[in-house]
Amino acid sequence: SLSCVVVCWHAGALTMMEKIAPLKSADIPNDSSLFKIQLRIIEEGWVDSCIAQFYRSTRGRVFGSVIHEDREGRLGGASGFCLYIDNKAEVVEVDEFLMQVFSDENVARLSSDTVGFSLQSDHFNHVFEFIESRLGTKHRQEASFFEHHLFVSPCDSTKDLQLPEGFILKQLEPVEYINKMTKQWALELDFHTDPNTPEEYFVNFPFRSTIIENITKRPSFGIFTAENPDKPIAWCTVYSNGDTGMLHVDEEYRGMKLARILLRAAVDTFRDTFGSEYHTHACCQLKNIASANLLSSEGWVKQPFNNKRMYFHEDLLARFGK
Repeated sequence: SLSCVVVCWHAGALTMMEKIAPLKSADIPNDSSLFKIQLRIIEEGWVDSCIAQFYRSTRGRVFGSVIHEDREGRLGGASGFCLYIDNKAEVVEVDEFLMQVFSDENVARLSSDTVGFSLQSDHFNHVFEFIESRLGTKHRQEASFFEHHLFVSPCDSTKDLQLPEGFILKQLEPVEYINKMTKQWALELDFHTDPNTPEEYFVNFPFRSTIIENITKRPSFGIFTAENPDKPIAWCTVYSNGDTGMLHVDEEYRGMKLARILLRAAVDTFRDTFGSEYHTHACCQLKNIASANLLSSEGWVKQPFNNKRMYFHEDLLARFGK
Protein backbone atom coordinates (compact mmCIF):
# COMPACT_ATOMS: atom_id res chain seq x y z
CA SER A 1 0.00 0.00 0.00
CA LEU A 2 1.30 3.40 -1.00
CA SER A 3 1.91 5.94 1.78
CA CYS A 4 3.54 8.77 -0.11
CA VAL A 5 5.52 9.56 -3.22
CA VAL A 6 8.98 11.14 -3.06
CA VAL A 7 9.97 13.12 -6.14
CA CYS A 8 13.72 13.52 -6.82
CA TRP A 9 15.88 15.12 -9.47
CA HIS A 10 19.11 13.37 -10.42
CA ALA A 11 21.40 14.44 -13.26
CA GLY A 12 18.55 16.41 -14.79
CA ALA A 13 16.11 13.49 -14.87
CA LEU A 14 12.87 13.47 -12.90
CA THR A 15 12.37 10.21 -11.02
CA MET A 16 10.07 9.09 -8.23
CA MET A 17 10.29 6.76 -5.28
CA GLU A 18 7.23 5.68 -3.37
CA LYS A 19 7.11 4.88 0.31
CA ILE A 20 5.49 1.49 0.86
CA ALA A 21 4.17 -0.57 3.73
CA PRO A 22 6.86 -2.29 5.86
CA LEU A 23 8.08 -5.68 4.74
CA LYS A 24 8.34 -8.72 6.99
CA SER A 25 11.58 -10.55 7.62
CA ALA A 26 10.25 -13.51 5.65
CA ASP A 27 10.04 -11.23 2.58
CA ILE A 28 13.80 -10.57 2.60
CA PRO A 29 16.01 -12.97 0.58
CA ASN A 30 18.56 -15.04 2.47
CA ASP A 31 21.51 -13.38 0.72
CA SER A 32 20.56 -10.21 2.61
CA SER A 33 20.94 -11.95 5.96
CA LEU A 34 21.95 -8.78 7.80
CA PHE A 35 18.70 -6.99 7.01
CA LYS A 36 16.66 -10.18 7.35
CA ILE A 37 17.74 -10.83 10.94
CA GLN A 38 17.42 -7.12 11.75
CA LEU A 39 13.72 -7.24 10.91
CA ARG A 40 13.29 -10.56 12.69
CA ILE A 41 14.67 -9.36 16.01
CA ILE A 42 12.43 -6.30 15.76
CA GLU A 43 9.47 -8.62 15.29
CA GLU A 44 10.64 -10.60 18.34
CA GLY A 45 10.74 -7.44 20.48
CA TRP A 46 14.51 -7.46 20.98
CA VAL A 47 14.81 -3.77 20.01
CA ASP A 48 13.43 -0.87 22.03
CA SER A 49 13.12 1.87 19.47
CA CYS A 50 13.86 2.11 15.77
CA ILE A 51 12.46 3.52 12.54
CA ALA A 52 11.85 1.08 9.68
CA GLN A 53 11.01 2.51 6.25
CA PHE A 54 10.64 0.95 2.82
CA TYR A 55 10.56 2.42 -0.69
CA ARG A 56 9.92 1.24 -4.22
CA SER A 57 11.54 3.00 -7.15
CA THR A 58 9.86 3.68 -10.46
CA ARG A 59 11.92 0.77 -11.78
CA GLY A 60 10.18 -1.51 -9.31
CA ARG A 61 13.12 -2.16 -6.99
CA VAL A 62 12.56 -2.23 -3.24
CA PHE A 63 14.80 -0.52 -0.69
CA GLY A 64 14.69 -0.63 3.09
CA SER A 65 16.25 1.00 6.13
CA VAL A 66 16.20 0.45 9.86
CA ILE A 67 17.47 3.41 11.88
CA HIS A 68 18.16 2.86 15.58
CA GLU A 69 16.98 5.46 18.08
CA ASP A 70 18.21 5.96 21.65
CA ARG A 71 16.21 7.01 24.70
CA GLU A 72 16.87 10.69 23.99
CA GLY A 73 15.50 10.37 20.46
CA ARG A 74 18.92 10.54 18.81
CA LEU A 75 19.57 8.42 15.75
CA GLY A 76 22.57 6.30 14.87
CA GLY A 77 24.97 4.86 17.41
CA ALA A 78 27.11 1.79 16.82
CA SER A 79 24.21 -0.20 15.31
CA GLY A 80 23.15 2.91 13.44
CA PHE A 81 21.68 2.32 10.00
CA CYS A 82 20.93 -1.11 8.56
CA LEU A 83 20.23 -0.83 4.84
CA TYR A 84 18.68 -3.07 2.19
CA ILE A 85 19.70 -2.29 -1.40
CA ASP A 86 19.21 -4.49 -4.45
CA ASN A 87 22.50 -5.28 -6.20
CA LYS A 88 20.75 -4.60 -9.51
CA ALA A 89 19.71 -1.08 -8.49
CA GLU A 90 21.10 1.78 -10.54
CA VAL A 91 23.14 4.51 -8.88
CA VAL A 92 20.38 7.06 -9.40
CA GLU A 93 17.99 4.84 -7.42
CA VAL A 94 20.52 4.25 -4.65
CA ASP A 95 21.15 7.98 -4.28
CA GLU A 96 17.44 8.77 -4.15
CA PHE A 97 16.93 6.16 -1.46
CA LEU A 98 19.89 7.43 0.59
CA MET A 99 18.55 10.97 0.46
CA GLN A 100 15.41 9.71 2.18
CA VAL A 101 17.35 7.81 4.83
CA PHE A 102 19.79 10.68 5.47
CA SER A 103 17.24 13.46 5.18
CA ASP A 104 17.85 16.85 6.78
CA GLU A 105 15.52 15.87 9.61
CA ASN A 106 17.35 12.60 10.32
CA VAL A 107 20.80 14.17 10.06
CA ALA A 108 19.77 16.82 12.60
CA ARG A 109 18.86 14.03 15.05
CA LEU A 110 22.09 12.07 14.73
CA SER A 111 23.94 10.93 17.82
CA SER A 112 26.93 13.12 18.66
CA ASP A 113 29.02 10.02 19.34
CA THR A 114 28.97 7.44 16.58
CA VAL A 115 27.24 6.56 13.38
CA GLY A 116 27.65 3.11 11.89
CA PHE A 117 26.00 1.42 8.95
CA SER A 118 25.54 -2.18 7.86
CA LEU A 119 24.90 -3.29 4.30
CA GLN A 120 25.29 -6.38 2.12
CA SER A 121 25.42 -5.02 -1.41
CA ASP A 122 27.73 -4.45 -4.33
CA HIS A 123 26.92 -0.77 -3.76
CA PHE A 124 28.72 -0.77 -0.40
CA ASN A 125 31.62 1.53 -1.38
CA HIS A 126 29.30 3.99 -3.10
CA VAL A 127 27.06 4.11 -0.02
CA PHE A 128 30.07 4.68 2.21
CA GLU A 129 31.22 7.61 0.09
CA PHE A 130 27.70 9.05 0.03
CA ILE A 131 27.37 8.91 3.83
CA GLU A 132 30.81 10.38 4.39
CA SER A 133 29.98 13.29 2.07
CA ARG A 134 26.46 13.77 3.42
CA LEU A 135 27.34 13.77 7.10
CA GLY A 136 30.67 15.51 6.89
CA THR A 137 32.00 13.16 9.55
CA LYS A 138 35.63 12.29 9.93
CA HIS A 139 37.17 8.94 10.71
CA ARG A 140 40.77 8.08 11.34
CA GLN A 141 42.47 6.81 8.24
CA GLU A 142 43.21 3.47 9.86
CA ALA A 143 41.58 0.60 8.02
CA SER A 144 42.41 -1.77 10.86
CA PHE A 145 40.25 0.31 13.21
CA PHE A 146 37.35 1.51 11.11
CA GLU A 147 36.90 -1.34 8.65
CA HIS A 148 35.52 -4.61 9.90
CA HIS A 149 35.46 -8.09 8.48
CA LEU A 150 31.89 -9.38 8.41
CA PHE A 151 31.17 -13.03 9.20
CA VAL A 152 27.84 -14.85 8.87
CA SER A 153 27.16 -17.61 11.37
CA PRO A 154 26.56 -21.25 10.42
CA CYS A 155 23.03 -22.63 10.73
CA ASP A 156 23.93 -24.37 13.97
CA SER A 157 26.89 -25.39 16.09
CA THR A 158 27.05 -29.09 15.33
CA LYS A 159 30.34 -29.64 17.15
CA ASP A 160 30.07 -31.04 20.65
CA LEU A 161 32.01 -29.01 23.21
CA GLN A 162 31.62 -29.33 26.95
CA LEU A 163 32.14 -26.53 29.45
CA PRO A 164 35.22 -27.35 31.56
CA GLU A 165 34.58 -28.48 35.11
CA GLY A 166 34.38 -25.61 37.57
CA PHE A 167 32.83 -23.15 35.12
CA ILE A 168 29.23 -21.94 34.75
CA LEU A 169 27.53 -20.59 31.58
CA LYS A 170 24.54 -18.34 32.20
CA GLN A 171 22.68 -15.24 31.05
CA LEU A 172 24.34 -11.95 31.97
CA GLU A 173 22.51 -9.49 34.20
CA PRO A 174 22.69 -5.66 34.46
CA VAL A 175 24.59 -5.62 37.77
CA GLU A 176 27.90 -4.32 39.08
CA TYR A 177 30.14 -6.31 36.73
CA ILE A 178 28.96 -4.12 33.84
CA ASN A 179 31.75 -1.77 34.92
CA LYS A 180 34.29 -4.52 34.22
CA MET A 181 32.76 -5.14 30.80
CA THR A 182 32.72 -1.42 29.99
CA LYS A 183 36.38 -1.07 30.97
CA GLN A 184 37.41 -3.97 28.77
CA TRP A 185 35.44 -2.63 25.81
CA ALA A 186 36.98 0.83 26.24
CA LEU A 187 40.47 -0.69 26.26
CA GLU A 188 39.79 -2.77 23.16
CA LEU A 189 38.33 0.21 21.29
CA ASP A 190 41.36 2.30 22.27
CA PHE A 191 39.19 4.87 24.05
CA HIS A 192 41.06 4.18 27.26
CA THR A 193 44.67 3.09 27.56
CA ASP A 194 45.35 2.48 31.25
CA PRO A 195 44.46 -1.09 32.26
CA ASN A 196 45.07 -0.19 35.92
CA THR A 197 42.15 2.27 36.08
CA PRO A 198 39.61 1.12 38.70
CA GLU A 199 36.39 -0.35 37.28
CA GLU A 200 34.32 2.25 39.18
CA TYR A 201 35.74 4.92 36.85
CA PHE A 202 33.60 3.54 34.02
CA VAL A 203 30.19 4.09 35.66
CA ASN A 204 29.52 7.13 33.44
CA PHE A 205 31.61 6.04 30.47
CA PRO A 206 30.18 6.39 26.93
CA PHE A 207 28.80 3.13 25.49
CA ARG A 208 28.01 1.68 28.94
CA SER A 209 24.33 2.10 28.09
CA THR A 210 24.85 -0.10 25.01
CA ILE A 211 26.09 -2.94 27.20
CA ILE A 212 23.10 -2.56 29.53
CA GLU A 213 20.68 -2.65 26.59
CA ASN A 214 22.38 -5.70 25.09
CA ILE A 215 22.07 -7.57 28.39
CA THR A 216 18.51 -6.57 29.23
CA LYS A 217 16.91 -6.85 25.78
CA ARG A 218 18.70 -9.76 24.10
CA PRO A 219 20.44 -13.04 24.94
CA SER A 220 23.89 -12.30 26.33
CA PHE A 221 26.08 -14.98 27.84
CA GLY A 222 28.72 -14.99 30.54
CA ILE A 223 31.02 -17.69 31.85
CA PHE A 224 31.70 -17.65 35.59
CA THR A 225 33.89 -19.73 37.88
CA ALA A 226 32.36 -21.85 40.61
CA GLU A 227 34.56 -20.00 43.12
CA ASN A 228 33.22 -16.60 42.03
CA PRO A 229 29.79 -17.01 40.37
CA ASP A 230 29.05 -13.29 40.65
CA LYS A 231 31.64 -11.92 38.21
CA PRO A 232 32.15 -13.20 34.64
CA ILE A 233 35.57 -14.14 33.31
CA ALA A 234 34.27 -14.37 29.72
CA TRP A 235 31.25 -13.03 27.85
CA CYS A 236 29.55 -12.10 24.59
CA THR A 237 26.43 -10.03 23.87
CA VAL A 238 24.01 -9.45 21.00
CA TYR A 239 23.62 -5.95 19.58
CA SER A 240 20.37 -4.35 18.43
CA ASN A 241 21.26 -5.09 14.79
CA GLY A 242 21.60 -8.83 15.46
CA ASP A 243 25.41 -8.92 15.61
CA THR A 244 27.09 -11.12 18.18
CA GLY A 245 29.97 -9.17 19.66
CA MET A 246 31.97 -7.94 22.63
CA LEU A 247 33.47 -11.43 22.76
CA HIS A 248 36.05 -11.48 25.56
CA VAL A 249 37.90 -13.99 27.73
CA ASP A 250 40.10 -12.86 30.62
CA GLU A 251 43.73 -13.54 29.80
CA GLU A 252 44.34 -16.15 32.51
CA TYR A 253 41.46 -18.28 31.18
CA ARG A 254 42.41 -18.28 27.51
CA GLY A 255 43.24 -21.51 25.74
CA MET A 256 40.31 -23.32 27.40
CA LYS A 257 37.93 -22.96 24.40
CA LEU A 258 35.62 -20.64 26.37
CA ALA A 259 35.25 -18.26 23.40
CA ARG A 260 34.08 -21.17 21.24
CA ILE A 261 31.49 -22.12 23.84
CA LEU A 262 30.13 -18.56 23.89
CA LEU A 263 29.92 -18.38 20.09
CA ARG A 264 28.09 -21.69 19.93
CA ALA A 265 25.65 -20.56 22.59
CA ALA A 266 24.81 -17.52 20.46
CA VAL A 267 24.43 -19.56 17.25
CA ASP A 268 22.19 -22.12 18.96
CA THR A 269 20.03 -19.37 20.48
CA PHE A 270 19.40 -17.76 17.10
CA ARG A 271 18.61 -21.13 15.52
CA ASP A 272 16.26 -22.20 18.33
CA THR A 273 14.50 -18.82 18.45
CA PHE A 274 14.17 -17.95 14.76
CA GLY A 275 14.91 -21.04 12.68
CA SER A 276 17.87 -22.09 10.58
CA GLU A 277 17.24 -19.49 7.85
CA TYR A 278 18.15 -16.66 10.24
CA HIS A 279 21.78 -15.95 11.07
CA THR A 280 23.63 -13.84 13.55
CA HIS A 281 26.71 -11.99 12.34
CA ALA A 282 30.00 -10.86 13.76
CA CYS A 283 32.22 -7.92 12.85
CA CYS A 284 35.86 -7.79 13.87
CA GLN A 285 38.47 -5.16 13.17
CA LEU A 286 40.92 -5.98 10.40
CA LYS A 287 43.74 -6.04 12.94
CA ASN A 288 41.94 -8.64 15.06
CA ILE A 289 43.37 -11.66 13.27
CA ALA A 290 42.82 -13.98 16.24
CA SER A 291 39.05 -13.37 16.25
CA ALA A 292 38.84 -13.75 12.47
CA ASN A 293 40.63 -17.10 12.66
CA LEU A 294 38.40 -18.24 15.52
CA LEU A 295 35.21 -17.41 13.60
CA SER A 296 36.46 -19.16 10.47
CA SER A 297 37.37 -22.28 12.43
CA GLU A 298 33.86 -22.31 13.90
CA GLY A 299 32.25 -22.36 10.46
CA TRP A 300 31.37 -18.66 10.21
CA VAL A 301 31.62 -17.46 6.62
CA LYS A 302 33.64 -14.34 5.85
CA GLN A 303 31.85 -12.02 3.44
CA PRO A 304 33.61 -10.75 0.29
CA PHE A 305 33.78 -7.14 1.46
CA ASN A 306 34.58 -5.19 4.63
CA ASN A 307 31.07 -4.53 5.75
CA LYS A 308 31.03 -2.00 8.53
CA ARG A 309 32.57 1.40 9.02
CA MET A 310 32.41 3.50 12.16
CA TYR A 311 32.19 7.27 12.14
CA PHE A 312 33.34 9.24 15.14
CA HIS A 313 32.22 12.83 15.38
CA GLU A 314 34.72 15.54 16.31
CA ASP A 315 33.42 16.00 19.86
CA LEU A 316 33.92 12.32 20.69
CA LEU A 317 37.40 12.30 19.21
CA ALA A 318 38.29 15.40 21.21
CA ARG A 319 36.87 13.91 24.39
CA PHE A 320 39.33 11.04 24.19
CA GLY A 321 42.20 13.08 22.83
CA LYS A 322 42.16 11.39 19.42
